[in-house]
Amino acid sequence: MTGDARPGGRFLGRPAGADPGFVPPDARRDGHRPSGTREGKSSRAGRLWLGQAVTGGLLLAFLGVHLVAQHILAPAGLRDHAAVLDYLRQPVALAAELGLLASVVAHACLGMRSSLVDVLGEKGVRRASGIIAAVGIVAFAYGVWLTVSILN
Repeated sequence: MTGDARPGGRFLGRPAGADPGFVPPDARRDGHRPSGTREGKSSRAGRLWLGQAVTGGLLLAFLGVHLVAQHILAPAGLRDHAAVLDYLRQPVALAAELGLLASVVAHACLGMRSSLVDVLGEKGVRRASGIIAAVGIVAFAYGVWLTVSILN
């Protein structure tokens, strides 16, 4: 047989004697994966999953701080309105409560998005992600505004 052993320029397999994983340099003309490959999608999905895992951990930590501060350290297990205001005027306590709010909103938004992936498909999730992000930002901003207005 003479000429090119690759009909149509396709790579038909590993040459005899080549190490596992060998790909000839001309198998991919540009040397890059095409856009929209599984690798790009799974890395985005992996980052979103990691974000949800991190926000879940933060949620547990901030919720633990909240429960200890509001119910275990408080006399009779419950603070009244004035005691809550005094507590929230401490910068560390305010940061912990706003951290709890941020982790709840972020975790909920990522959870809603991941649930919609199965229902809506790729295009629908793209649109829904923007709406979910907007609702999450508005919810967080409202929580911050409400906290600041209660303190003033």
